[in-house]
Amino acid sequence: MLDRTGTFQYLDTDGSAKGEQLLPAGAIIQRREKPSSQDVIVPLVRKLVNQGEKVIVFRNMRGPAQGCAKYLAAGLGLPAANAVLAMTPAQDLSAASQDLRACLAGGTAFHNTNLLPEERVAVERIFRDPAGAIRVLAATTTLAAGINTPASTVILAENEFVGEDGRQFTVAEYKNMAGRAGRLGFNEVGKSVILADTPLERAQLSRRYVLGTPEDVRSSFRDEDLATWTLRLLSQVTRVRINDVPGLLVNTFGGFTASLADPGWTPAITARLDALLARMIYAGLAERDDDFVQLTLLGRACGGSSLSFESALRLVELLRVVNLTKAPPHELMALVQVLPEMDAVYTPLYKRGTSENTRGGDVARRYGASTAALLQRYAPDQHGYWQRCKRAAIAWDWIEGVGVEEIEKRYTENPFQGVVNYGDIIRITDATRFHLRSAHQIIAALVVDNSDWLARADTITTRLDIGLPEAALQLLELPIRLTRGQYLALHRTGLARASDVLSLTMTELARHIGDSSATLLAPKRAAGSEG
Repeated sequence: MLDRTGTFQYLDTDGSAKGEQLLPAGAIIQRREKPSSQDVIVPLVRKLVNQGEKVIVFRNMRGPAQGCAKYLAAGLGLPAANAVLAMTPAQDLSAASQDLRACLAGGTAFHNTNLLPEERVAVERIFRDPAGAIRVLAATTTLAAGINTPASTVILAENEFVGEDGRQFTVAEYKNMAGRAGRLGFNEVGKSVILADTPLERAQLSRRYVLGTPEDVRSSFRDEDLATWTLRLLSQVTRVRINDVPGLLVNTFGGFTASLADPGWTPAITARLDALLARMIYAGLAERDDDFVQLTLLGRACGGSSLSFESALRLVELLRVVNLTKAPPHELMALVQVLPEMDAVYTPLYKRGTSENTRGGDVARRYGASTAALLQRYAPDQHGYWQRCKRAAIAWDWIEGVGVEEIEKRYTENPFQGVVNYGDIIRITDATRFHLRSAHQIIAALVVDNSDWLARADTITTRLDIGLPEAALQLLELPIRLTRGQYLALHRTGLARASDVLSLTMTELARHIGDSSATLLAPKRAAGSEG
């Protein structure tokens, strides 16, 4: 723990508590209108880098992570990380792509969901290399989750030690971030530093996190999730005696811990199950055979999906309103935005005034007025409806090949609030694709002759994954994987098939997809196509 006096309180490798003056008091100066973590981060990182260390600075949100990398690039005077630039895409860039290039020029980088996948991979690879030019990496907490980026020191910068969702970090999350420092085979010993404002806060954070014990493992199911819990359990068995359903619940981890904590839990759940099973039978999700109960095909599709019980019922209701035999599959891409799971997906929105009310028109122009009207169903408020419309319109533009920077600009109403970044686009399209798969399973149970419809729906999920128009999908047959920007560059030139691309000359290939990708494709090109 490091406070603004420069005092470093820590646990040594032998478990003993120690302290030292890590920074002289004069090194920590106010750099902005108000005191901030930047006052400490700049001199601390400068000292560590001058000692030959590689440093990760964890920030709790994407914007501060990018800003941290930028002010460190400007203030440390490190050599440029030119090798990373050669590994990053040159087409279909985001606003964050431009920030990354500015940081790399100063030997730093950031890592968050605003970066293109190829940019994140390049940053990880060069930072992981002991001789790599990226000496400092500012990152959100996603970097701590399974990505191999060892450092000698990690700095956890937030005075309010909370994550992007506004809650305090758990002890387990802290230890996961701290664990990036000192990795076997890279750095035998590392250190993690939490920044504190005062000696009192330093002591409090030390007790909570450094000396704290990770929280107990808890079941993701709670009593209020009983319907979803039961539906998913019943989807894993063929048929079961009605009287045995409470036993299925008790034998899960959540049921076991709940029954241990409250001996009256099982009898209370049993009484609620009778009403729940009757509701499932009425909704067509389950059927009763004497003393047995089993899910119908529709019930199994709902139980095997990513959706909660209530969401599955809501989707079934919407699908029965829509004429599935005539509705185009992409319409379902809009309808899934009505699901509570999609309402929970963070969607930037400028909430002052009514400037975002054009989003309903965005949906009407893309999907039709009837679809725009359906998105009003179960909407919590006007803002919730606009967010649904914004998600549906973003998903449409993404699969139609609209450039990332254009999507960012088109759906950012104000440059200071509700800014749409690449990470938001991917979060929305990934969530849409994920829940769309569940919808496809449910449709298969609702529609008798569904093979053609489902085949076209599968095409939509593929397009959501890569972000390409349907006419460009044959380019995915190329023997190497290209970036979205490269596929779009080929498509916009009129090249629609892999064979068309492989017949190009090296000069033409390089013009469309760059020298390195053209070189990788060179051995696959049609014989005799050199110009």
